[in-house]
Amino acid sequence: MKSKQLSWGFFLITIGSLFLLTKYNFINTDFSFVWDIWPLIFILWGGLIIFKNTIAKPILSSLTGIYLAVMLFGIVSNTFSNFDWTNDYNQVYQTYAEDYNDSIKYAELDFKSGAGYFEIAETTDKLILCNSYGSWADYDFETSKTDSSCYIDLRLEKNTFNFPINKVKNNLLINLNEKPVWDIDLNFGAAKAKLDLSHYRVRNIQLNTGASNVILKLGDKYDSTDVDIDIGAAKIKIYVPKNSGCRLEGDMVLMSRDLDGLKKVDSDLYETPDYENAQKKISIRINGGVSSFKIIRY
Repeated sequence: MKSKQLSWGFFLITIGSLFLLTKYNFINTDFSFVWDIWPLIFILWGGLIIFKNTIAKPILSSLTGIYLAVMLFGIVSNTFSNFDWTNDYNQVYQTYAEDYNDSIKYAELDFKSGAGYFEIAETTDKLILCNSYGSWADYDFETSKTDSSCYIDLRLEKNTFNFPINKVKNNLLINLNEKPVWDIDLNFGAAKAKLDLSHYRVRNIQLNTGASNVILKLGDKYDSTDVDIDIGAAKIKIYVPKNSGCRLEGDMVLMSRDLDGLKKVDSDLYETPDYENAQKKISIRINGGVSSFKIIRY
C-alpha cells in the first residue's frame, strides 16, 4: 500500500473516531493542547524525508495522518466548543454519602471512572457527599472504617456500554469534610476535572488520567502535601499558594510548561526559592506524554 494511501486512511479513521467518541463523551476535553504540539509536524516531515526509501516511511505516513486528524479535530472542537447537542432524556440522578464523626482523623478516597466531568468543590458536614448526573453515572460506593481512619471506594459501576440514542453523560460533584487528613487517589479517562482542594487538609494526591483538561487547586491546610501525576496528552493547571514552598520534578521533555515562580535547580527539577525553609511544602512529581502543564501561584 502506498504511503499516501496510509496517511489518508489513518487520517479519516482517526478524525471519524474522534468525532464519534467525543459525541458519546468517551473523550471530554477542550483539545487546546493541539496548539502545544504543532512542532511535531516538522519532526514527522523530517522523518519522511530521511526515511523516504525505508520500511519506516509507512509508519511515519500513518503517524502523520493521525497527527493531522488530531490537529484538525482540535481546531474544529475549540472553534465550535459552545455547541451543545445534548438532551436531558433518560438522565439519572444519584446521591452517595457517608456521615462524619469526630473519631475520624484520616480519610482516603479511591476514585475510579471513565470519561466525564468531575468536580471537587465546597465542604460538607458529612465525611463525603457525592451527586452524580447522567445516563452513564451509576457508581459503586463503599466505605470501611478502622480505628481513626475511613476508606472510601467510589468507582463507576458500568464496565461495558452500548451506544444509546442520546449523548452519554457522566457528571460527578464531590464534597468533602474539611476536618480529616485526606489521601486522594483519582483515576479517570478522558475528562474535564475541576478539583478545588484548597479547603482540605490533603497529605497525598495521586492523579492518573488520559487526554484530559484538569484544574487542580491546592491549599495550605496541611504542612506537607505530595502530588503524583501520571498523564497522557493532557492539559493540567495547578494553583499553589504563594506562602507554600513548591518543588516540581519529572520528565517534561515533550511538555509545554509555564512554571510561575519556580526555578530550575537540576535536570528535571524545579523549586521555589524558599522551598527548603518553607513551613508549608508542596511536592509535585509528574510523568506524562505530550501535554500542557502550568503552575500558578496565588
